[in-house]
Amino acid sequence: MTPQRFFLAIAVVFLFSAQKSYSQFSASFGPGVAAYSGDVSGERFEHMRPAFNLELWYQMHRHLYLKSGASIYQVFASDVFPERNRAFKATNFEVYTSLMLAGKPEWRLMPFAYAGIGVSTNAPQYAVPTDNGNTFIDARELNTENERIPGAFTIFPTGAGVRFRLNEKLAIVADAGLRFTNSDLIDGLTTPIIDVNNLDQEAINYFESIRPEGLNGATRFGNGNPDRKDVYGIFSVKLQFKLNRGGNRGSMPCPPFYRQ
Repeated sequence: MTPQRFFLAIAVVFLFSAQKSYSQFSASFGPGVAAYSGDVSGERFEHMRPAFNLELWYQMHRHLYLKSGASIYQVFASDVFPERNRAFKATNFEVYTSLMLAGKPEWRLMPFAYAGIGVSTNAPQYAVPTDNGNTFIDARELNTENERIPGAFTIFPTGAGVRFRLNEKLAIVADAGLRFTNSDLIDGLTTPIIDVNNLDQEAINYFESIRPEGLNGATRFGNGNPDRKDVYGIFSVKLQFKLNRGGNRGSMPCPPFYRQ
């Protein structure tokens, strides 16, 4: 499904459910952890970093919700290939919307699952070793890849979780989700082969400093895999509270009568 059709489907469902008596908004916020998988880390998800999430749920039907939110999150990875040594970190911001299926709302422990679409900023920083540990430089300032590193990318969040109801107004939400992306540059690394002859002096100095043996006369060396898109995940625990009670808002209340 294209993004345009996804948002159209959400709009249609929203319009048809707007007058239903069970329509209800809930808001939640809380901390979490984020991790990434891509060219630098390989298949693994390691190096958990902090995240913080805000979210709004709109109950459209008994088991169907519109789930939208925003997160600030960090990702980091040391290189799975020490001889390449292209460690990085990034602090990004995401917004998204999704359709969510859930159990019965009256259940004290309600499971849910969701899928959607969104966008995230992209600000990778390369690690450069120094005598005092790593320092980090903006990946977009170096011309190491064959393409420009974009400032944003599309995400396709999917995940599952549970809501534990504390009382009629408050609940705790545990949410584990993956963000599949259309980008291979979250880590600032994608080009299969680096050709030293195509690098400027600043990029050459960068590779000399990060590789254990320097360039050592090499003119070409392996780098990334552009056919494998990057993925990241966020696990969060949030406090949720109702913003309004469901009620029959689809009809006009009777006007009061007064004695003359």
